[in-house]
Amino acid sequence: MVQMIENLTDIEGQIVARRPHQSLADYDVLRVRVEGARSVPGKADLLSAYVGTDLDVVVRRQLLDNAQPGARLRCRAKRTPDGAMCEPHPAASDFSVAP
Repeated sequence: MVQMIENLTDIEGQIVARRPHQSLADYDVLRVRVEGARSVPGKADLLSAYVGTDLDVVVRRQLLDNAQPGARLRCRAKRTPDGAMCEPHPAASDFSVAP
């Protein structure tokens, strides 16, 4: 069993692709071109190394509305054993999707 450290990073970038998650019915997987990342105080930053790359990020579908490739995403995400995942119930100031 792998023990993950408590981590959270504020990431932002452009959505390149969107697809339903294979096993989490209420989630989608976004391919995000990560353009920026900031540490969250008190949490380990495990995602800043992905700036300049495309990263698959799991996001609760209800948060996304009709977001399509080309839209911009900003969220606080953590690194999990299965990849990156945005907070499922973020504060309004910690999540945005804009065309």
